[in-house]
Amino acid sequence: MGALLGTSAALFLFGVPIALAMGAGGLALLYMRGDLLLIGPATMFAGLDKTPIMAIPFFILAAEILSRGGQVAKLVGAIDGLIGHHRGGLAIVAVLATMIFSAVSGSSIATAAAIGLTIIPQMIERGYPQRFAVGLIAAAGGLGILIPPSIPMIIYGTVTGQSVGQLFQAGLVPGLLLGFSLCGVAVYYARKAGIGGRAPTPWRERGRLIYEAKAILLFPVVILGSIYGGIFTPSESSALAVVYALLITLPTYLRMGPRQLFRVIAEASATTAAILVILAGAALFGYAVTLSGITQAVVGWIPSLGLSRWQFLLLINLLFLFLGMFLEVISIILIAMPIIAPLLAMFDINPIHFCIIVVMNMEIAVITPPIGLNLFAIATISKRPVSEVFRGVVPFYWIILVNLLLITYIADISLFLSRVAPL
Repeated sequence: MGALLGTSAALFLFGVPIALAMGAGGLALLYMRGDLLLIGPATMFAGLDKTPIMAIPFFILAAEILSRGGQVAKLVGAIDGLIGHHRGGLAIVAVLATMIFSAVSGSSIATAAAIGLTIIPQMIERGYPQRFAVGLIAAAGGLGILIPPSIPMIIYGTVTGQSVGQLFQAGLVPGLLLGFSLCGVAVYYARKAGIGGRAPTPWRERGRLIYEAKAILLFPVVILGSIYGGIFTPSESSALAVVYALLITLPTYLRMGPRQLFRVIAEASATTAAILVILAGAALFGYAVTLSGITQAVVGWIPSLGLSRWQFLLLINLLFLFLGMFLEVISIILIAMPIIAPLLAMFDINPIHFCIIVVMNMEIAVITPPIGLNLFAIATISKRPVSEVFRGVVPFYWIILVNLLLITYIADISLFLSRVAPL
């Protein structure tokens, strides 16, 4: 146990990437046991040899294709044409556009960056304070991992053996609840700042904007509908997402030339490779954790604390919020869930519901310094300091925390759809 934790912790503190730190800890333990060459490669390969993981590269590629193919601008334009003339309307447009793109990307960073590039300049041009604009998009970008399809949900399902389709179904209502909550807070602060509306868009122009954006507006219906309707598995629907994205952006890429499409594929491949390296390292780490007896020790220790169900959930939330300050989302799930998963049955916690609790905590993690990746993504595209983006996020923290508490202690918010229309 000492070799595992000591090696991983030391490497992480010295700034070694988390994938290498986890993998090295596992390798150190296997080396001491003499099983390195026999078990190490097989364990890492087994960690990647799972069907749900196939969905990750396809959803990443689909989001990249849409983002670079001009569909985000059409999406924002259509929603803005409908409601952007109201006071605080562009703030609602920002959140709604984020919610729709979340149903495409599966990633909070990709969602925040794609929507932010388009709408932050528009918000500033219409009189929204820059701090408010960047903070809103950074906070709303977290919906990218809550509204399905979600890459962290795929990882969670892979680690815990849960149905990815059921996890996607469980994330839909909490995602809508948080999205509309952010809309309410955004409108409140926009009106408090005295930001007025604009002249309404003529109905003919609204129709034109909606028609131009019809393909991206229907994207979530096609992808999620194919999953919930039992037509495709999540992995199959991810391939459908790429085909659909290519079809609706083909004219744009034909104009820009094949080089731009190759660049999109290369960037999506690099992102996928980074995730797969983390998964391989985590598989080795998880195997070593089981081998070292850490899981069994925790399972034996927790009951001795005499915690009730609500106290255990509160403790877990605090743990995830703390880890979110120092680790990125996928690493937290891969490190924590092999240890925590055996405890869920002990406290009568539905693992599908628990996934949504974990992802809600990760929403807060992506906007929490010093690691908060959404903060850095928005700071980069807006050319503002990370500290300013964080100050802009603060007004939205409390509503995310309120939603976290509601989802933690009211399981039916997450499980409602699965009970009404089980997959």
